[in-house]
Amino acid sequence: MENSATGISVLIPTYNRAQVLRETLDALTRVDLCGIDCQIVIIDNNSSDNTAEVVESYLDRLPLALLRETRPGKNCALNKGLREAALKDIVVFTDDDVTPAKNWFQEIVASTIKWPDISVFGGKIDILWPDNKQPEWAAADWIRIFGFSWHHYAETETLYKPPACPFGPNYWVRKLVFKTVPFFDETLGPSPKNRIMGDETAFLLELQKHGFKTLYYPYAHVQHRIHPKECRIPALRHRGYTFGRGQIRLHGLHRYNLYAKCKTLWSLTCAADYAYASLRFLVGYALPNPRQNCEMTVNSMIRFGQLRETRNRVLERNASTRGNGTAG
Repeated sequence: MENSATGISVLIPTYNRAQVLRETLDALTRVDLCGIDCQIVIIDNNSSDNTAEVVESYLDRLPLALLRETRPGKNCALNKGLREAALKDIVVFTDDDVTPAKNWFQEIVASTIKWPDISVFGGKIDILWPDNKQPEWAAADWIRIFGFSWHHYAETETLYKPPACPFGPNYWVRKLVFKTVPFFDETLGPSPKNRIMGDETAFLLELQKHGFKTLYYPYAHVQHRIHPKECRIPALRHRGYTFGRGQIRLHGLHRYNLYAKCKTLWSLTCAADYAYASLRFLVGYALPNPRQNCEMTVNSMIRFGQLRETRNRVLERNASTRGNGTAG
C-alpha cells in the first residue's frame, strides 16, 4: 500500500513521567513507519524531571519534536501542540503510557483511505496490567472502561452512536476538523491540582454536534499500560469522583428536570441522594469481597462527584444572577 501522500502528526502530552514516556517511545521505535510521513510531537507540560533528556535520546530513532507548555493541564498542552506544531493531514492523539501494535500507523492511514468521508476515528484499546495480572475487583466491564480506558466498541468497523465516542489513548482526526472546533476546553482534564474527567470527550462530542461522523476502527490497536499505583481501589475511587464531576460538565446538572420544576424539591432530593451514596460507600467499604467493595465505593464516589459539581454549577449560576441583578 502506498501511503506517502498521507502525513500523520502524533500529539503526546506528558507531565513528570519520564520513565513512562521512555517505554512509550521505545515501543514507537517498533511501529512500522514505512511510506508514512510522520511527526511525533511531545508536549512537555512543565515537567521537573528529565523528560526533555529522554526525548532527546530518541531523536536519532524517531521523527520527534518537543514543545513545552508551562500552563498546567493536559488540555493546555494539547492546545499548545495544535497552535504551534506543523500539523499534517491526520492528527493522532494518544497518551504517554501506551504500547501501540506494530501496524498502528499503517492501519490509521488505511482507515482514512478506506473511509474518505469520515473525519473522526477511534481505535481499539486493551489493558496491560502490572505483572500481566488483572485484579479481581476489575472484572466488570464498566470498571475497565471508565477506570482504565479499555475500549472494544464493536467487533468490526462501526459508526459510533452519539454520545458514544473514542477514548483518549487512541483516536485520530483529519486536520480539517480544527476549522470547526479549533481547541480543547482547558477547564477539563488532568492537571497537577485539579482534575475533571471528560477532556477528550468534550472535544469529540463537540465534533459530533457539528455533524462529524465518528468511526470505530478496531484494527488500529494500542495497549494502555497501567502503573501499579493506579491499579488500586483508592486510586479508582478518586478517578470515580473526577469522572462524576466530568459527567455534570458534559451532560448538565444532576436531576436537571427536577431542578427546572422545583428547586426546593430538587435540593431535598440531592440531599437524599448524598445520604444514600454515603450509606452505600460505608457499606461497600466494609465488605471483604474486593469486587463488591470496589463497585459500591466507586459508584458512590461517582455520585459524590456529580453532586459536588452540580453544587458548583448552581452556585456559579446564582452568583452570576445576583451580579447581573446588581449591575442592572
